[in-house]
Amino acid sequence: MKGNQPPNLVRAIIPLAIGLMVVGWLVFRAVGEQGGWSSLQGSLATAGWPWALAGLFGLVFIRDLGYVLRLKWLSAGSLTWRQAIETTVLWEFASATTPGIVGGGAVAIWGLHRQGMTSGRSTALVFSTALLDELFYVLAVPPLLLALGAAAAPEDFDSTIGWGFFWTGWGLMLALAALIGFGLFLAPDTTQRTIRRVARWGALRRWEGALASFAGDLSNSAQAMKSMPWSVWLKAFLATIASWTARFLALVAVMAMVVAPIDLLEPFSIVARQLVMWVYLLISPTPGSSGVAEWLLGTFFDPWFALSPSPLAPAMTMLIWRMATHFIYLLIGVLVIPGWLRRTRRKS
Repeated sequence: MKGNQPPNLVRAIIPLAIGLMVVGWLVFRAVGEQGGWSSLQGSLATAGWPWALAGLFGLVFIRDLGYVLRLKWLSAGSLTWRQAIETTVLWEFASATTPGIVGGGAVAIWGLHRQGMTSGRSTALVFSTALLDELFYVLAVPPLLLALGAAAAPEDFDSTIGWGFFWTGWGLMLALAALIGFGLFLAPDTTQRTIRRVARWGALRRWEGALASFAGDLSNSAQAMKSMPWSVWLKAFLATIASWTARFLALVAVMAMVVAPIDLLEPFSIVARQLVMWVYLLISPTPGSSGVAEWLLGTFFDPWFALSPSPLAPAMTMLIWRMATHFIYLLIGVLVIPGWLRRTRRKS
């Protein structure tokens, strides 16, 4: 998205098409293995599916509410509720249409700046939320894996994908959290001087003035955020915990709809396996991890799918899960962002 152009519809369709192709292939394979549609046995819904569906809606709401609340709190009131909501929509849409390793942070910085926030302030705000995300992940993984051990991954995990790769990814997230924390809050003046020095390099000299101004703004914004009361940071971190917990529990709700009653699902183990799976979603080259997410879901949760009498349970789980955690943001983004672009044109 550049200038005043609406979101690219093709870019929104690509991840949707990839996900639906994977689900369609799973349905086709299941039907073929059973000898045709007439041979399929078993219900596609559990007895308690209405309650599970209500729980899924509630979890999606909690996830997004947490994101909105922390933007509102960490902006120290400079964002209105509408701006915080629209920034969250923009951020999630960008995350859903870019590879996992890219994410939507850069687009969120651009969106905040377009709404009237300075470039340094918007960068500090987005980096602060990224720091909270990384802290949640690096702190949540060790106790869960300590409690579950090898059960937190598929049986052949070490011989296929590997714990070594997983811990490398976890270590990189820890390093990223440390880098953001140091550069933004512990030593913002050092960050400012580093940016000023880099701005003097070769082709960057033509933007030296702008980069120096950005560096000063970033340092001042970081100092201001650093001086915010600890209660604000505590609330923002609790909102982060609520958002990520709701994100991972959403799969439990979906499985309770189409796989098995919730008392048979072991929600703790499902959340732990998603934490392990998350590392691989972050390095996915496809937009919104489409295709990779569906494949990993089948790999990590095959023992749970075996609980269902229906061979279509894996495909239906993937479809509903991706609709609730991914496709919905493509739809909302396409509906909301064009109007947002028109309203923010004057500020930009």
